[in-house]
Amino acid sequence: MQRAEFLVTGASGLLGHALVDELRTASKGEVVGLTSRDVDLTDFEATRAAFERHRPAVVFHLAARVAGLMGNMRAQGQAYLDNTRMNSNVVEAARLAGTTKVVAMGSTAIYSDAVRLPMTEDQIWNGPPHYSESGYAHAKRGMLAHLEAYKDQYGLDYAYCISTNLFGPHDKFDEQHGHVIPSLMSKFLRANQTGEAVTIWGTGTPQRDFLYAKDAALALRMIAEGFTGPINMATGTAISIADTVKLITEVSGFKGPVEWDRTKPDGQKLRQYDVSKLQSLGFKPRYTLRDALLETYEWLAAHAAVARR
Repeated sequence: MQRAEFLVTGASGLLGHALVDELRTASKGEVVGLTSRDVDLTDFEATRAAFERHRPAVVFHLAARVAGLMGNMRAQGQAYLDNTRMNSNVVEAARLAGTTKVVAMGSTAIYSDAVRLPMTEDQIWNGPPHYSESGYAHAKRGMLAHLEAYKDQYGLDYAYCISTNLFGPHDKFDEQHGHVIPSLMSKFLRANQTGEAVTIWGTGTPQRDFLYAKDAALALRMIAEGFTGPINMATGTAISIADTVKLITEVSGFKGPVEWDRTKPDGQKLRQYDVSKLQSLGFKPRYTLRDALLETYEWLAAHAAVARR
């Protein structure tokens, strides 16, 4: 059987869609996208069988069980168990299938509040993760340890991408448990339809680095081609939640009131990344934040009936 050039887990998700498109555009080799309908990655035998069937040269492991700030807080144990199983199964199945490199998605949640800013990759193990996402973050940290151990024992090359907040088409637009931008997008779309006010958690002062999924897909391809080890994947520029809301208000054409519920938590105040390693590969975002938000909102408006919630 001919070996697939690339295999992407989580291919039906936000980043998976963008990465499969990026790889198929840039490469002539076979690109296999696996979704949860194809294989249950918490089942090792099913995972091993899928990997043996395709024998991928490079695996992009994007699949994860994540539910945003409140979702992860309410299900810490399940987040840890499900993600640890998935990550361990994928890495071992890749090794058994003769894969030469695993490019795995980490998470900004692995960084402690105590690290100095901007966050550098050598601070990954400095202090505990933020309590709000401890279970999910420890599962992601464990995957890095797994990859490092397999490189040491088996020579399996890897890159571990510590991603900032991603957004774009095919995201999960859940107002209650989703990430910042998709949750806001859904609220503004609904408010445009109903004429009601938009209510947003917190004060708007926290700052985040938002990366468009299509730009993240480009970064992943470049990382796979030329980097080994942990690497931050972000733009390097932070913006406040309040300023992000202003941009979404503009691109959505919303004319109604925006109200801030200051009784709700803000989460971490600032997440700022050192992206010198990524920039050394020649990476630059292809989209401005405003253009990316506009493209995402237009996609959601056109696919509101079928978008994930």
